Amino acid sequence: MDLLTSLKKRPLYRYFVLFVIILLIACLKQFMTLLLLTIIFAYLSMNAGKRVSHFLKLSRSLSIALVYVIFIGVIVFAIDRGANTVIHQFDSMVKLATHINWHANSFLETIYKNFHQYIASVNTSQLISQGLTQLNQVGHVLYELILALLFSFIFSMTYPQLRSWSMNFLHSPYKKFFGEFYIIIHRFIIILGKLFEVQLMICLINTAIMMVVLAFLQFPYLLGFTVMIFILGLIPVFGVIISLIPLTITAFIIGDWNTVIIILVAIAFIHFFESYFLHPHFMSHRTHMPILVILLNLIIMEKMFGVWGLVIGLPILTFLLDFFRIQKFNN
Repeated sequence: MDLLTSLKKRPLYRYFVLFVIILLIACLKQFMTLLLLTIIFAYLSMNAGKRVSHFLKLSRSLSIALVYVIFIGVIVFAIDRGANTVIHQFDSMVKLATHINWHANSFLETIYKNFHQYIASVNTSQLISQGLTQLNQVGHVLYELILALLFSFIFSMTYPQLRSWSMNFLHSPYKKFFGEFYIIIHRFIIILGKLFEVQLMICLINTAIMMVVLAFLQFPYLLGFTVMIFILGLIPVFGVIISLIPLTITAFIIGDWNTVIIILVAIAFIHFFESYFLHPHFMSHRTHMPILVILLNLIIMEKMFGVWGLVIGLPILTFLLDFFRIQKFNN
């Protein structure tokens, strides 16, 4: 069945509803991060709640509450370990900077001179302003994360009541519109949740490989670094770059340039392995798309939507192929 035949067989009203949804998303663009995080948290918590309820024979509400308690406990543990690691890292950096002989090595002396030239040329007030701006952005992200976690918890706990109440829309005079609206949104959420589960699995594999490398190099604070790598691994591309900073500094402190090179090679290999094998392979298995199509989709979506494009780019493409009946999503 070709595309034109598929379009003719699909009710025209459904395309109108899809257009309305796209307009609504455009109007709510500034809330997209909060909305997507809430959807992802709610989907994962409800799925995890079902499994907990099945194995422990608990009620639905109690299972979901237990999932959130465990999740928040893991976050607190991660923050505690991560904060201790960062504090020790900062202390080690200060000791390294004050005790190292910068003039003993021509390479280090070049770094020292360039650093001093940079400090002399920096506008202090501009640097403080940029720092406050970055701090404000970090605070805004944390605020949205906490808010999304709260909204997802309320949604998950009250889902049966919300579902029952939403039936009023399907029995209203506009039931045709809301029926199509529900089908489209529900289908996209299922696709987004399934593919995000794959991303979590990829992140776990990367973290396990990196933990073996760090254990082999006898890294201190191994647990703290493992937690940090896993959390940053959920941030496509940029997470790897951010994790490079503390890892390379620690590698230089505990070893020498050879240790730093090993860390850089390991991270480059893991990033290459994820980008060109794990991500395309697992996503291709789930979406039944060629690996080349997935890679092109990630590149294009990252240019269009930034970091979020790497997260929702493939779900959007999968949804559109499913919507136009080009390739059905059977998961």
